Amino acid sequence: MSFVDVIKDILRKNPAGLTPQQVREVVKLSYPDYYGTESHRGNVDNGNYKNLDHAVLAQIYSSSKNSMQIELDRTQKPLLLKLAGDGVHEGQGNGISISVQTSSLSNAHKSGSNAARPTAQLVDSYLDKFKKLENYKLQEKSLSLLFRELCPRNDLIEHVLLKVSALNDFYSTNIFDTYSVARHIFETGIDERLVRPDFGLVNEIALVSVKGKTKNNYSFASKYCSHHVPESYPVFDSFVEKMLWHYKLQDNFDRFARPNLKQYRHFVQIIEAFQSFYELTEYSLREIDIFLWLAGKEWFPKNY
Repeated sequence: MSFVDVIKDILRKNPAGLTPQQVREVVKLSYPDYYGTESHRGNVDNGNYKNLDHAVLAQIYSSSKNSMQIELDRTQKPLLLKLAGDGVHEGQGNGISISVQTSSLSNAHKSGSNAARPTAQLVDSYLDKFKKLENYKLQEKSLSLLFRELCPRNDLIEHVLLKVSALNDFYSTNIFDTYSVARHIFETGIDERLVRPDFGLVNEIALVSVKGKTKNNYSFASKYCSHHVPESYPVFDSFVEKMLWHYKLQDNFDRFARPNLKQYRHFVQIIEAFQSFYELTEYSLREIDIFLWLAGKEWFPKNY
């Protein structure tokens, strides 16, 4: 029996529906072989999830989203998982919601009202948009190949310089002295700290002395760490910052001062608070990044 079959079996016995958290508890009690699997433990050991409960919950979300036979009832809070009725196609229903949600964000922007509340449908719509941006997709694939397969470690200065140069070129991060930045990363010795994860690392490698002046390459540093371990390190940039601050003022999803966003440990906590408040914990940090970045480009377009 596959994991999704377990979920369907649980929902078949609970036709009124269950929350993902309730499904997890049933898995723990009645299907113990599917809780704390080697995959779950490996993801926790690698820092992708905080604990086994978190790892199992993430699999429940992803398996349910990808199943044609499981319906996600988002009219409830928290959402309910149900077996889909005859003739129900989840993708068709979501397609209608996505177009409505996307236009609501654009219309809200034009009218000067509040931004549309982040929902799963809205996030999905922006993730679909990202998949159609061929240039960004190819950049991401190229950087993933470089950072995670060809040069995964940072104990050779040549490898670090290659990654710094590629990242700077693709994302125009304004690193004008790539050698000094690469040397700083190389001498810091980041490999063991990256996989923990050690969030203090981002602010540490961001500060670089160039010709006697200290530069703070904070956004670049978050991107550098994220391309090594995207499951643990969200990307900070100006669009993400503006959207988080905008939603903070609009919905007060978390209590933080704007300068906290420039302290990476706080930034990660703020992203997690955003996921929790808007019930978006089914999405990875990278997916939340993409949503905030694309929405920020629409909401706060730069004037060139």
